[in-house]
Amino acid sequence: MKYLLPLALLLLSISPGFSQMVLSSGSHVVVNSGSTLVVDDLTNTSGTITNNGTVTIKGDVTNNSGDLMASSSTGTVEFAGSSAQEITGADTIKFAGTVTINNSNGVSLTSTSTGSAQEIDGTLNFSNGTLTLNTFDLIIGSTDPTGAGSGKYIKTNSTGTVKRTVGSSDVLFPVGNSAYNPITLNNSGTSDTYSVRVVDSKPTNGSSNHMVNRSWVVGEATSGGSTLAVTAQWNSGEELTDFDRTSCAVGLTTDDGSSYTWGTTGAASGSDPYTRTYSGFSGVGTFAVGDYYYSGLSLDLKFFLAGAYNSTNHNMDKDLNTAGLVPTSDPYGLSTTVTSVPSGAVDWVEIQLRSSSDNTDTVARFAKFITQAGQVVEEDGTTNMLVKGVAKGSYYVSVHHRNHLPVMSNATVDFSGASPSFDFTTALSKAWDDATVTTNDAMKEVESGVYGLWEGDANNDGEIQYASGGNSDQGTVLNAVGTTTPGNIVSNVYNKADVNMDGDIQYASGGNSDQGTILNVIGTTTPGQIFSKHLPH
Repeated sequence: MKYLLPLALLLLSISPGFSQMVLSSGSHVVVNSGSTLVVDDLTNTSGTITNNGTVTIKGDVTNNSGDLMASSSTGTVEFAGSSAQEITGADTIKFAGTVTINNSNGVSLTSTSTGSAQEIDGTLNFSNGTLTLNTFDLIIGSTDPTGAGSGKYIKTNSTGTVKRTVGSSDVLFPVGNSAYNPITLNNSGTSDTYSVRVVDSKPTNGSSNHMVNRSWVVGEATSGGSTLAVTAQWNSGEELTDFDRTSCAVGLTTDDGSSYTWGTTGAASGSDPYTRTYSGFSGVGTFAVGDYYYSGLSLDLKFFLAGAYNSTNHNMDKDLNTAGLVPTSDPYGLSTTVTSVPSGAVDWVEIQLRSSSDNTDTVARFAKFITQAGQVVEEDGTTNMLVKGVAKGSYYVSVHHRNHLPVMSNATVDFSGASPSFDFTTALSKAWDDATVTTNDAMKEVESGVYGLWEGDANNDGEIQYASGGNSDQGTVLNAVGTTTPGNIVSNVYNKADVNMDGDIQYASGGNSDQGTILNVIGTTTPGQIFSKHLPH
């Protein structure tokens, strides 16, 4: 039976049922508190419903004109069909009061091109089944949805998103696709409307199995002003084979995984499902969960460069940085670039990890900064270096500089522990010279009990040579200043021939010149000798 209600006011204080209800222009249905209206299909062409009781819908809802629900409604609209239901039509229904999803076969915003975004100003409640968005958005008001969980959530199976206003309190987005993977946002910056959908895969680029196989695509209405805390939730079955939930982080990418901004690394919370939170994202894009392989293992690594060491101050001079000579791209061919060089940096250094079973096998290389105190740091100038793209395990650590002799740890460093570290500045940290290490002479004692890398390798060939000829380090310095005026100084340069790292290349007698520095390393009695302390190759 079809009911047409033209220009009528229908007051319901009992519980009638309709196989199909059509609200024509001017129609107004009022469902009083304590009353229930049960309908199969509900179609609106230009009417309204004021619902202070319960409207139970067994079929589909089609809204083609204006807000179907009066904003003053305080009752419940329950979708409780025995087969899949749709919310469709050309206009937004704008639900007030409570909307309850109670259909094991699910409710969806139409899968056809004729449809509209929908809005729930009151409370979205899940009793049974999912609410599928398809290509349309769902706008939810300030009240967190209730009852969501496994099998009961907003399904973002396509381009449709959930939109909510987020300020400085936690806001739940109860989303998922094939499973429930909610995300919670908290924005201590400028309040804004955020859109969220879940993808059943990790970002495409640069990915490995050290991730959760889920992505949360987040947008904002007004670009900028965000200071987001993000809590992502996943299930154990979504963890890829190498993922380590005891050491994981939330990350943000805007280029589908080619690069990330990662939060702090730590253990996931919960017990299947799991969560991880990070506060401080300044933008939006695609959020993912990866482990230490991406966010990095913090390595507490320290060594000195003898060429820059100042025994009076017991640290290194940063003359190159003070003069603005240190470049923003690393000199080791690793394509590491920064916006600006940290104010406390002495220079770029190269760090290598080598296999524990074969110390000639270089597993990874990194370009980092070294501070005056000898600490190897990230581009912020304070954070210990992060080892990324390397599986947990034990590795030999070798340290390199463009005009110093490299050295390697005399023992492997365990990256499986919480705080991997190695200090080359102490006498006990013997560096590799030969297969069996009995002395620390592969490093220079810059003051009593303090060691640094030997300076003077101006041509960076792994040995220091004071002899005539362009292939020697002495010759490299001479070529840099020019053979016609060997006493001249080339000033304000960033060059390997500047072995004492003062910003000048000087070929002249005296220990303060670069020629004299090399001669002092070799020994004045045998200036033709080659000083060589090779790493294993």
